[in-house]
Amino acid sequence: METARPRTLPFAKRGFNFETTMWLFTRVTVIIMYTLIIAGLIGGLIVSAQSGANFGDVLYWAFFPNVAHNPLGQVWMTILVKLMVIAFVVTACGHGVHGVLEIWDDYVTNEKARRWARNIIISYAVVASLIAMYVIWTR
Repeated sequence: METARPRTLPFAKRGFNFETTMWLFTRVTVIIMYTLIIAGLIGGLIVSAQSGANFGDVLYWAFFPNVAHNPLGQVWMTILVKLMVIAFVVTACGHGVHGVLEIWDDYVTNEKARRWARNIIISYAVVASLIAMYVIWTR
């Protein structure tokens, strides 16, 4: 039984096409999301150390925000935090849209259906991101 050899193609022959760009986009957005998550946790720990809250309070507040009971004070909604949350929402939305479109392209072969789905999914993502940014910024 012969083992399958991996196919390798030099980058110069592959070129920098749309598929390569989207492959790179997916990897970069994941790195950005993990970076924002770690920065948020570190920021929460710093604020909790200053306010006397413990890590459980920080995580509880992160997942179930309650304006009446805030162990961190009002520091959590500074402009930096709002910008970080907006960056995370936009990055996650772009990453998710790319994933949905990849799955859609795997199962739908009709070019017209692909185009319509792309337009609808991207339009929905843009509208949802704008609504999320508005809610985050005005809260």
